[in-house]
Amino acid sequence: MNDGYFDSIPKERTLDHNIMASKINDLIEFYINNIDRGFPFKKFVAKNGRGMFLTFAYVAKNTYRSILFLCDMVSKDPARRIEYSISSIPLLRVILEEIFTLVFISEDVEKRIEWYHKAGWRESKEEYDRCLALYGKDNNWATWFMEYQNHLDKAKKLFDITATEFSNPEKNILRWPTPGRMKNHVKSSVLTDFMQYLQDWYYKQFSQASHLTYPGLAVMGSHFLPSVSATKENNLKKLRSDCAFHSITLILAFFSEVENILKFSHKEELKYLWTVVGEYWEYAKELYDRRYQSLLKV
Repeated sequence: MNDGYFDSIPKERTLDHNIMASKINDLIEFYINNIDRGFPFKKFVAKNGRGMFLTFAYVAKNTYRSILFLCDMVSKDPARRIEYSISSIPLLRVILEEIFTLVFISEDVEKRIEWYHKAGWRESKEEYDRCLALYGKDNNWATWFMEYQNHLDKAKKLFDITATEFSNPEKNILRWPTPGRMKNHVKSSVLTDFMQYLQDWYYKQFSQASHLTYPGLAVMGSHFLPSVSATKENNLKKLRSDCAFHSITLILAFFSEVENILKFSHKEELKYLWTVVGEYWEYAKELYDRRYQSLLKV
């Protein structure tokens, strides 16, 4: 995080970026190290929870840092163009999808971890069957089919796929829901309302950018049109600032959800970062007030 991220923020409202970068990086490493070495619940380990949470954390870390890399314009390298920050918008959706998943899992942790993995096995089996139907008689695919079958066999045992589930995955293993459908499986009205909030104010705009529907195309592509050349630089600086702040907000939300489930006693550090960022970014303050202020009470 550096001065190049927040050009659209008045000087008197600029974060001490070096301090914030250090504290957020420390937060990320704290959770990764604790998930890796001090995973708290043996029953979750039995349901493959440790690997799932650890991989989620690494993906969040990598995506967050990729976004900030794209939004960094302090570098003197002429190949680092401000337009590249536009490409960070779809990446924000990756962290957001992880947040949806953790919110959904938090209501019934053990059962939904089991569901997550079994649904994943079903998807892999469907891919295998689809390829087999098309290329099963092609000898060039023989090694691939053998290796993939070994993968399925190992996963079947690891994820406790029952004989009934194995016999008809399409019928007996429910698909893992997309973020927009998760609320249909949630019993808590609090979680339903929060997921709807995320859907309306975050997921919709990030998905539009990913799918390039008209609003998304306007955000992702209008900066390149000659008609906006007069305001292009200022608009891109604002977009870059917004993307950087969104990434910080979402990484705090992600690890707040991790804390809620795994309880590593790191709430004070999270609260501090939420409070600081919320002073500069209204989205962060609103998100914190809506869920994380109460979730992080000690």
